[in-house]
Amino acid sequence: MKLIKHILSAAVLSACAIASATPLFVGSWHLNAGPSYMTEPARYTAQEAAAYLFGGDARDYVISTLGDVVGDIDHQAWYDLHGLGIVHLSQDFVADKGAAGIYDATGDASALVRDHLYEGSGAYPYVNYAFRVGGPETNVPEPMSVGLLGAGLLGMGLVGRKRGARR
Repeated sequence: MKLIKHILSAAVLSACAIASATPLFVGSWHLNAGPSYMTEPARYTAQEAAAYLFGGDARDYVISTLGDVVGDIDHQAWYDLHGLGIVHLSQDFVADKGAAGIYDATGDASALVRDHLYEGSGAYPYVNYAFRVGGPETNVPEPMSVGLLGAGLLGMGLVGRKRGARR
């Protein structure tokens, strides 16, 4: 019985570990949804912008420019480069030429600032999608692990009942 308890606790811990590593889509934002560049706003990497918008720590996030499907995560983001235009870069890209942490000098990069307006036609294309990979929101076992856990508990109950009937 002691062995079964150890196996059961290991199964529960593995189920939680697997679930916490699975990214969970939490939301998206348009690159220009931030404050105007003229106000010298904070400069954000895409992961920092996600933490600012959705809570938690920047390390809890992965970012994609391809959409809200976990399988399409590209670890890239849309940034505006102060005075230069919109670019596609790594989710943790940093360019801070002026005052530290402020979007105030030519070449500074931010994933949350209103600087260059979209002049194309159709929907605004510069959207960053945030997925949380850490924190309490993702520490939920997925259905398969819960099913296996339930089957194990049922089996233990049947074995215990059978042993009880023999005595």
